[in-house]
Amino acid sequence: MSSEQQTEKTAEEYFKDGLAFSKLGDDRRTFESYKKCIELDPDHFLAHFNIGIRYGKLRMNLEASKSFREALRLKPEAPMVHYSLAVVSNLIGEMDEAFKHYKEALRINPDFGRAHSNIAMLYYGIKSGKETIHHLARAAELFKETGDEFMEKNARDLIEECGREFNLTPEDCKTL
Repeated sequence: MSSEQQTEKTAEEYFKDGLAFSKLGDDRRTFESYKKCIELDPDHFLAHFNIGIRYGKLRMNLEASKSFREALRLKPEAPMVHYSLAVVSNLIGEMDEAFKHYKEALRINPDFGRAHSNIAMLYYGIKSGKETIHHLARAAELFKETGDEFMEKNARDLIEECGREFNLTPEDCKTL
């Protein structure tokens, strides 16, 4: 067996390298490893998703969007991918896409607190008070259930502020 054959890696080995380099903060080798994984296995869902996350951390949101879209092609029912695509869509000014993917994340996982919180902020941006407070109230409940006191307090503070601004209570907004 030649040394070339002995050093050939599988897609999964490149994926694991990408994880390791990501933990070390080595962006260049992280991207190289994930891209090599995808070259060998174009349908490697986690490689597409993780490279999207890495692009997002580097504020390379157009590239992140492309990677998340490819991950969605492979797993259209993955709420975290819809959520991640919504985040970067919002950052690049694609508000309709952001709304669409937050809604899809919530359709798949109605108990996704951060998706409720983030879509509430999109609704606030277009001054839709009832939707804003509805999603903030749900987010606050979910953050309480998971013990995320900071996010729960933040959501409850925003409910109060938005309630004053829109002259609505959480009870007014239970149903949409």
